[in-house]
Amino acid sequence: MKKIIIASLLGTGITTPVFAQNMVAPDTALSGDGIVVTASRLNLEPRQIGSAVTVITHDDIQQNQTVFIKEIMQDLAGMQITTDRPGDYSQVSIRGSDSDQVLWLIDGIRLGDPSSTSTQFQPDHLVSSDIARMEVLRGNQSSLYGSDAIGGVVNIITRRATEEGISFNAEGEGGSYGTVNGGASVLGKTGPLDFRLTATGYSHDGPSLADPRTASPAGSVTEDDGYWRYGFSGRAGLAATDTLSFQLIGFWQKAHTDNDGTTTDSAGSETVRKREYAAAAQANYESSDGKFKADASYSRFVSRRLYFGTSNLDDGNLYKGTMDSAFLDLSYKGDDWYSLAAGVSYIKEKTHQITQDWLSGDPVPFDASVNTKSVYGEIALRPIDNLTITGAARVDDNSRFGSFDTYRGTIAYVVPGALGADSVKFRASYGTGAKAPSLYQLFEPTYGNVDLTPLKSRGGDFGVDMNFDRLIAQISYFFNKTRNDFGFDYATYRYAQFGHTRQQGVELALVYTPAEWLSLRQSFTYLEAKADEDEDGLYIDMGRPKHSGSTSVTVAPVERLSFTARARYRSRNESSYGGSTKAYAVVDLLASYGITDRIEIYGRVSNLFDKWYQMSYGKNALGRAAYGGVRVRF
Repeated sequence: MKKIIIASLLGTGITTPVFAQNMVAPDTALSGDGIVVTASRLNLEPRQIGSAVTVITHDDIQQNQTVFIKEIMQDLAGMQITTDRPGDYSQVSIRGSDSDQVLWLIDGIRLGDPSSTSTQFQPDHLVSSDIARMEVLRGNQSSLYGSDAIGGVVNIITRRATEEGISFNAEGEGGSYGTVNGGASVLGKTGPLDFRLTATGYSHDGPSLADPRTASPAGSVTEDDGYWRYGFSGRAGLAATDTLSFQLIGFWQKAHTDNDGTTTDSAGSETVRKREYAAAAQANYESSDGKFKADASYSRFVSRRLYFGTSNLDDGNLYKGTMDSAFLDLSYKGDDWYSLAAGVSYIKEKTHQITQDWLSGDPVPFDASVNTKSVYGEIALRPIDNLTITGAARVDDNSRFGSFDTYRGTIAYVVPGALGADSVKFRASYGTGAKAPSLYQLFEPTYGNVDLTPLKSRGGDFGVDMNFDRLIAQISYFFNKTRNDFGFDYATYRYAQFGHTRQQGVELALVYTPAEWLSLRQSFTYLEAKADEDEDGLYIDMGRPKHSGSTSVTVAPVERLSFTARARYRSRNESSYGGSTKAYAVVDLLASYGITDRIEIYGRVSNLFDKWYQMSYGKNALGRAAYGGVRVRF
């Protein structure tokens, strides 16, 4: 397998080498430039958005030497992950949400695995190579995106050729734990046609996923747990006319992971092989005056997992989930004071499962499906200068649970020159959400419960975005409550309906550039996340760190040379699965140098002081590690 990986070890497909001190910044651009596509179906300008949004660019990803997308989420306000190990099972939380309450999109393709416990998408193997831009929308978005968008939305937009000709971009790196990583991209454009094809690969040899220092019994963890993945992605576009365009988009990836228990070593017998792919066909129309737009899309996402081990079938326990999605979105930009959008969608979820019966050892098949038809509408009003008010409503018709509705409203008001800044935007949002139980939670032969009903949520935020000459800052207070939540009941060993959850907190993100050669970045989240699981209404901790953040300083003493020092930290987590994790701070050093406009070398030292820490109880984080690589463009 390493031969396959090494053969594809060339590059992240960058269009230009990144030598500047670009930082991951809050999207607080108030100048009106650019469009944030995720926050609304109306293609609003940043100054008109009443939601908290963070935009990560390709330059940000390169500057932070990000390999797996989940890594950079540690630097974003309001976001928390459960592991920073490459390839490890990851849960991503926005504002204290569960992982299955975060919707993932890639180029408009809806991602979700109906064979998983709660239809969530697992970004374990998602690398950054072909990403041009990533938008993270925080807060309840069910009125626009339906189920799974209660905590927020992660929308990934991949790169495409915009200039005539063909370019080739490559990257390769290696380092500690036998790590080999890289890939290559070729992009081209000729007249109305454009294309991109990317190949990537990654592998490492360990160490163990179970932490020897919290193993039970002591000294029982001795084996390294290796991991590898490789994949391909691409897109092809055709501008048929000045107003009509088409494109095909897709990706395919395969991965292999050695598994361990929370405090035990699997001794090589527990592994999982995963293969997933997505494909979409899209058509886009925009009137010659730019006022009317129509977007149509059909996509399929498939995830196939095989688990091997002592309690699994010889051929592996199989979980295969398929999600088919069809959308039609229409928008109209009227006079200066209003815009309208409406759309319909159809989503079909299907699961196929073959597992081993614990008693007889015989295979147990399980198949189920469900579909959801939806319609939504959105309006944006601009009654006076610098004020934007939006409202959205949605009705989902689930083939099992019938119809339920959600809504959302936002307000954004820009005050030029307020507080001594170039401009200040005050914003607020409030909305409702809903999520139906998954096919696994409902019908799985051993653990399912057909009496489960949809989860409902209500929440919002208010905050301010400030744009000074050298300082960009975003601060938000957020809150959310859910009822009829569902989870696993260890008393009955089936899924059950629990009471309520509530999350509230404060997010801070800022970028300060006191000089052309110096940048400072700060993100911080204060979070209270509680769950009500008893009749007395007593709230217990949901297992989310109360304090988390990231601080980095970048220095560029000369052209093409930059150094970054970064610290990521989290407070004690009292109710992580199986036990409590201690507070920690981990320091990384990063450097890059552009030898020419087309060749860049870079390197990093992670966990500089060899700090022992756990993001989840029992999970072994990496010690001090060093990596180096090169990027080229032709």
